[in-house]
Amino acid sequence: MTALALSSSALSSSALSSSALSSSTLSPSTLSPFVHPFGNLALTIAVLLVVVTLSFTLPLVVAARKDRSTVAVDWADQVRADPAGTWTVDRVMRALIGSCEREHVVFPGMVRLVVGLDRVDVDLASPTVAPPAPWSTTVDGRTWSASLAALHADGVAGDRSGHFSTTVALGSSPDGRTHVELAHARGPVAVSGDRAAVVAVARRIADQLATSPWSSATALATVGLTHDEVALGAVLSLDDAVARVVENGRPGVLLLADVPGRDAWAALRAALERPDSLWGVVVLTATAEARWSFTARRDGRLEAGPFGELRWVDVALSATAAPSATPDGDAAATAAPTPVGTR
Repeated sequence: MTALALSSSALSSSALSSSALSSSTLSPSTLSPFVHPFGNLALTIAVLLVVVTLSFTLPLVVAARKDRSTVAVDWADQVRADPAGTWTVDRVMRALIGSCEREHVVFPGMVRLVVGLDRVDVDLASPTVAPPAPWSTTVDGRTWSASLAALHADGVAGDRSGHFSTTVALGSSPDGRTHVELAHARGPVAVSGDRAAVVAVARRIADQLATSPWSSATALATVGLTHDEVALGAVLSLDDAVARVVENGRPGVLLLADVPGRDAWAALRAALERPDSLWGVVVLTATAEARWSFTARRDGRLEAGPFGELRWVDVALSATAAPSATPDGDAAATAAPTPVGTR
């Protein structure tokens, strides 16, 4: 027993001695002269590696983002429109007017038309709470809705001329393709942003007005733009363009490269505010006096103000028509643009 006690005591003493030795040998104060220099060196190397990595990867990320943002304007104009899509929209318009004619409902005019995969929504120029079948309405009467299947089964195709003369598609959203009636803006429409994207949007507006069946009688005029930018439409002087809008003899759309002088701008705005105005005016720059303001981006997006965010790149172009094939082909012979003249 005594031997065991002695042995235990000895072991305990040995353990204490070993613990003390380890504590003394591995203490921070003992290792600090060796560990700290290597620790600082490791930290320095790590920081340098991070800096070098970022210096290589950040430009690549920025370049990749830039490539993605520029790709839309690079290839968008090469895609050709599907005539079936235009036919569908035209059929929707005819069915809308036909249902109104059948049930003797005065069509109140359209501001926006959204054609989705299975549903159509129409925002009206004035509220009407009693739509014809097969249309339903919101409580405030500002939006009519119907399924594409119901419109197809309805089989009523009315005369849509005079109701959609300045209707163009601006782009698509998850809800479908968004069309607007430019004349019902009752004021100028501004498209600003990246210049290449702005011109691409203008080109799509002009192309639709020249090729859509519902705008075959619609005049298209430009001021300050060349046929290289917008291939269709009559290139007019500012005075002639203002005279056409004020005269209001036929439906039309005027594309302006810039805000004109004060007198011309005031005359255009006053003409557009008339309840019987048949014209829409689109100015390709920002202005606080626009009724609708859109921002076009190189990546194919269009911030469309009251109509949300759309993809202008989804509006494909038809085969480009020659200027002489437009309703105002006789005036299109003027190849050089006329300066708008800013205020």
